[in-house]
Amino acid sequence: MTELGADIEGLPFAEIRAIQNERLVAQMAYLWEHSAFYQDKLAGAGLDRESVATVDDLTNVPFTIKDEMRRSTAATPPLGDHLAAAPANVVQFHASTGTTGRPSYVGLTARDRANWAEITRRTFWAQGFRPGDRIIHCMGMSRCWVGGLPLVQGAEALGAGFIAAGAEPGTTWLLNAISDLDPVGLIATPNFAVHLGEQAEQVLGVAAETLSIGRMYVGGEPGGGIPELRRHAEALWGAEMREVMGGTDLSPVLWSECEDQSGMHFVAHEFVHWELVDADGNPVAVEAGATGELVYSHLDRAATPVLRFRHSDIVEILDVECWCGRTSPKIRCFGRTDDLLIIKGVNFYPTALQDIVLGMRPRTSGTVRIIKKEPDYTWPGPLNVRVERGENETPEGDQETAANLTQAISDMCRVRATVEVVPFGAYPPPGREKVQLIEKVYEI
Repeated sequence: MTELGADIEGLPFAEIRAIQNERLVAQMAYLWEHSAFYQDKLAGAGLDRESVATVDDLTNVPFTIKDEMRRSTAATPPLGDHLAAAPANVVQFHASTGTTGRPSYVGLTARDRANWAEITRRTFWAQGFRPGDRIIHCMGMSRCWVGGLPLVQGAEALGAGFIAAGAEPGTTWLLNAISDLDPVGLIATPNFAVHLGEQAEQVLGVAAETLSIGRMYVGGEPGGGIPELRRHAEALWGAEMREVMGGTDLSPVLWSECEDQSGMHFVAHEFVHWELVDADGNPVAVEAGATGELVYSHLDRAATPVLRFRHSDIVEILDVECWCGRTSPKIRCFGRTDDLLIIKGVNFYPTALQDIVLGMRPRTSGTVRIIKKEPDYTWPGPLNVRVERGENETPEGDQETAANLTQAISDMCRVRATVEVVPFGAYPPPGREKVQLIEKVYEI
């Protein structure tokens, strides 16, 4: 057993449940008093103040979905009817990335902000960071993104030496900062971590593995759990890559990998409750091999709380035990419900394609896009794929590359595909923005 970031991470399930039940009773009383959004939603479902006394009772509560939150915000800007704190008590604002339209906003009271910092501190601890460690932040720092300032606050709670650079300064500046300041930790999206590692030789004249980075803390997009991407990143840097996951409406991070690197543990038991459901919203038992969509409920949130919020992340339970001592199951996220494509009846997630293409390096650069020509997520096929040629490859090899990729997609994903090979550099390198694997070419 390793040293845990908080005692609750190692408690038996029954003890965690007792703490969560106590927190939930207080949170429900708070919602009935302060949240117009949940007063209407709960009453509309025939529930009263006594209906939800334990987390098991949450299955009687209707789901909250993102579109409801957007409509609430639009009707009562800026934070919606689900703002449950006095506006004057909201001390910090954050925004979603707005990939499906205008960004939506969440607010934090001082207590909410402190809870976020504590949860984030635990994710750093799980990954092996300790007070005094020097960490460079290379995720987007602008636009109120939760991967920016809240990670600074979590590192402060840890007691780390933090280089709050963000991704905005660009590759050359960041690599020079790493060379000058010798951080042991790198925070980035997984694709940007790879890009920085690949550019070190050109920018600094040395391989990334000769630099000081020993651990990569990655999140913000799928990729950190993709085996081929992780292998490539770790070889570039001579460092471990470990993944985190959370959500703007909940907490910037909620899950984090321990030193076993075999899936992410939940570290926020007394602040947020999670459950797993199938596509129809039915509960899924938490056991090794189970898959489902994550659903979250706040247990201690004053501003913009959510209850049974369908988060769209599709995960697999990898194991329910770990030698590190954390009693949370370990998960891997392999897609989102809004990324799911159904090709001739076969479920297909873009991350599966990314793993295949990365495995074809150096024939490909590793960059790939699914070209989506219609808004429907179900169609007879084929899957239209655009892959970037490897940097030192010539067009003469494109036909073979396309044929090999087409066959690999068929063999590994049971999906028929057409593949177009485009020149190296056709897509911009990863940076501040998340990498979007689906490129929509239809008019909305």
